[in-house]
Amino acid sequence: MEKMSSYLAGTTRDEALERARHLNKEGLGTLLAPLFGQDEGFSENDRADRAGEETEALVKAMGMKLIRGGLSLDPRDFELDNGWARAMERLSPLLVRAEEFGYGVWLEAEDSETAGAALDLYLGLRPRFPHLGITLSARLPRALSDLAIVTASRGRVRLVKGLPPPNTEADENDGDLSDRFRLLLEVLFRESNFFAVATHDPQLIEETHRLSESQSRMFEYQLYMGVSDTLARRLVYERGHPTTLYLPYGERADRHLDRLVRGGRLSEGEEHLQS
Repeated sequence: MEKMSSYLAGTTRDEALERARHLNKEGLGTLLAPLFGQDEGFSENDRADRAGEETEALVKAMGMKLIRGGLSLDPRDFELDNGWARAMERLSPLLVRAEEFGYGVWLEAEDSETAGAALDLYLGLRPRFPHLGITLSARLPRALSDLAIVTASRGRVRLVKGLPPPNTEADENDGDLSDRFRLLLEVLFRESNFFAVATHDPQLIEETHRLSESQSRMFEYQLYMGVSDTLARRLVYERGHPTTLYLPYGERADRHLDRLVRGGRLSEGEEHLQS
């Protein structure tokens, strides 16, 4: 449990907001990510109701406490399995509230089963919500075409390497995956006005820095809390790059820890910038 706590901002909203407040004072942005329960006995509709209530309360509390950052939401918590139109109905009023406070919201969409529906959802919402962004996984073969669609709509992208499918080994050479990430990164620097680079890979972090020196773009690094916190501070203090920590909280800690394990992050430790 002690090990788990270093990767979580708490089990309650108040604990997560307090962690965010302290990180803001250090110059770090924060991305609040509530982990909603999937308790047996609750229908998908009930779970979505609970997710909506928590998200609305979180946005209001962030605004009242002047938290600097945004939110990361999994559209599957809002009935994406029942179609992107249903998820749009669920998310639209919450995004209205987030826009009122000036908070950006990132939709998580890393797995192949929901990537298409999540993209349709994003494109449907994007015209009304300029601070909305979507996650694109370099692991998915469709990533390049999806990126072209999002950049054409002047949308915001969070680029990740992505996770292998559950209960499987990584399905490709990490070098090939890194090369695809670099290709997508180059497109972002050419075509996008604002994006997020979410990786702990030191070579890809250095590549992002190199590109930023020759092509002026608004972007931020996003890192998991507890994995490379020293690196996050060095990116801010030594490189001057906006850097945000992903702060998951809630009762479903296993959901986030599973992501860290699948991504090989739990044993990675601190990464370091090149001197």
